[in-house]
Amino acid sequence: MEYENYVRWEEKPVEDCFHVYSDGTRMAVLFDTDEDKVHAMNLFPILTRHFGIRIYCIIVMDTHFHLVVCGPQEQVGKMVGEIKRLLCRYFRDSGRPHFVEDGIRIEMDAIQTEEELMGKIIYVFRNDLDAGGRFLPEDYRWGIGSMIFHHRDSSRYHRVGDLSIRERERLFRTREPIPDDWLYDDAGMLVPFSYIDVDYIERLFGSPKRYIAFLYVRKKDLAKHDEECARKFVEENDFKQLRKHSELQARHLFNRSVPKLSQSERLSLAKILWQNRATFSRKQLARAVRLPTELIEAVFH
Repeated sequence: MEYENYVRWEEKPVEDCFHVYSDGTRMAVLFDTDEDKVHAMNLFPILTRHFGIRIYCIIVMDTHFHLVVCGPQEQVGKMVGEIKRLLCRYFRDSGRPHFVEDGIRIEMDAIQTEEELMGKIIYVFRNDLDAGGRFLPEDYRWGIGSMIFHHRDSSRYHRVGDLSIRERERLFRTREPIPDDWLYDDAGMLVPFSYIDVDYIERLFGSPKRYIAFLYVRKKDLAKHDEECARKFVEENDFKQLRKHSELQARHLFNRSVPKLSQSERLSLAKILWQNRATFSRKQLARAVRLPTELIEAVFH
């Protein structure tokens, strides 16, 4: 009986929860600088508040972003459209229209159960680590940090309410109202525990032990999450687009085209493309970076 109750609890449905994520497979880089990442980390909570949406998790990577949110589907869809519009405007205004010349593709997937919601939160939280990052997820600067079942120290941050209206508009690049009790750091980034629904997340996981258990992600489960995120984008990406993406990455990383790279540089490029889920085909990857298929198979088996 106890086991049956546990299974029913895990499969409890959730309403109006979504995983929102952008396509990083067509870009050498999107959020290129710390300023870009700060802008994105501020834009998302400001927009979610505008549309009446709660954020459960957030991360901004070099080439893409992830959000786990809760709100009416129609409102989440409107928020996605506004993210596209405002990010494109930001890069055009900053003199980098080529970053978004093909637009920004964003998908939103409904989350059905509490177990799936917990899995998505952990997947987003760990995203930098699973892409090859060198630090623990709570130390990744452009994510939620160490707030879940952690002491949250607000003493080293600044209150938005201490800024004048003009100072807020200049610092956060918006005329949207921002709550006075929200905090921001020395870089001008809104502190995630100001807007993340921490209380709900802790109730969702139930205890620190259960949270820690979910932090362990099996390889097959990680691959499943990756495939779910990439499937809609990868299905649209033919080999021509993959080759174009590999050229963009080569020029960004090495300032040379793929044919002029050394073998070690091509392997480094292949690693970046593989980590960014630009393709799930090792044969296509080998062709894109102009290396023998046997070598790619051996390295990325």
